[in-house]
Amino acid sequence: MPDGKVWGYVASTACLSRNPLVWKGSNTAVRLPLFASVFQEELREDGFTAESTVNLFEDKSRSTTLMAGALITDMDARFCAPPPFGPGANMSMTVEWQIYDELKQAIVLRITTTGETSDTRSELVTSESIERRALAAFRVNIRGLLANLAFRQQILAEPSTPKTSATNNDPLQFLAAKPGLTRSMAEVTRSVVTIVTSEGHGTGFVIADDGYLLTNHHVAGDSGRVRVHRADGTDTVGEVVRGDRRRDVALIKTTPKAPALVLRHTQAQLGETVFAIGTPLDKELAGTLTRGVVSSLRLDGGQSFIQSDVAVTHGNSGGPLLDEKGQVLGITDWGLGGDSGNLNLNFFIPIDDALRALALTPAPVESPQVAAAPAKASAPRKR
Repeated sequence: MPDGKVWGYVASTACLSRNPLVWKGSNTAVRLPLFASVFQEELREDGFTAESTVNLFEDKSRSTTLMAGALITDMDARFCAPPPFGPGANMSMTVEWQIYDELKQAIVLRITTTGETSDTRSELVTSESIERRALAAFRVNIRGLLANLAFRQQILAEPSTPKTSATNNDPLQFLAAKPGLTRSMAEVTRSVVTIVTSEGHGTGFVIADDGYLLTNHHVAGDSGRVRVHRADGTDTVGEVVRGDRRRDVALIKTTPKAPALVLRHTQAQLGETVFAIGTPLDKELAGTLTRGVVSSLRLDGGQSFIQSDVAVTHGNSGGPLLDEKGQVLGITDWGLGGDSGNLNLNFFIPIDDALRALALTPAPVESPQVAAAPAKASAPRKR
């Protein structure tokens, strides 16, 4: 509401004279974070999961794909005090709701509700009582939103984005970094990203200067689109262009920015030092670096894995396993835990296995400036 708007009146003794309540922007009697708390409570009561925030679409750290913003456009309140003269209080409030889809980067629904609350009890008019009435009126508006058919259809609708498919992985060349280059871990970290979906988050890393990322299929899923949070704090939308559920790998295309990591095509050696970079547990921990050794080379379910004691956990999935030169040996996939937590028995997909599963062929370039649009292999072959 604009500054200077009269949004209510407080009556003096015997409710004879009235003093206006003037809106002063953020300097209001109602603490803004409480609006978000009430919203969260009402959605949980109705069976939804909601996260509390006071921002309208600015906070990019969460994993949700739909966000709700509430714009209060009008308030009308009457407070009569002090007791025993006053008949109580009443307040009406009008809210414009905006539902924002982060992956589509658009407002997908606008709904206007009006709610009113009243109380015949007398009470002293204080900042606490004004705040309580405002939150009660807001709560009525939330219930009106939850009862709106268009809102429920939007929230409960199946995603309309295209599904990934492992059956159409035609051979594809990508602009890989020049083999053999050595990079520091600080340089490598800039090419590792956090992948955010409606189910949670994982890790991915740049394999091509033209914007291709690798991650796990169980991170990207069949969502069609994901949010990519870069090491420099910027966000973009990525398209899941292909995946292989059995080998648990997926390819994402997004806007080019960070340089490709160097892929190592020689086999990992038992006992060699390795590093993992990822976003364990919380998105605020993006870029976490851990060190270990190659513990073994294993076969599980007919598939090859690099076993290592390098520390990884939930959220690291899809991140790179690197040698001491900063070259990618594999992709973080899964681990074994025990009663006391992680046993440091962690397993990584060899990078060449991931490329084969996705029908990807590196096409080295001399420098990032040479990078151009990807081209299909000249002689396609069946997998």
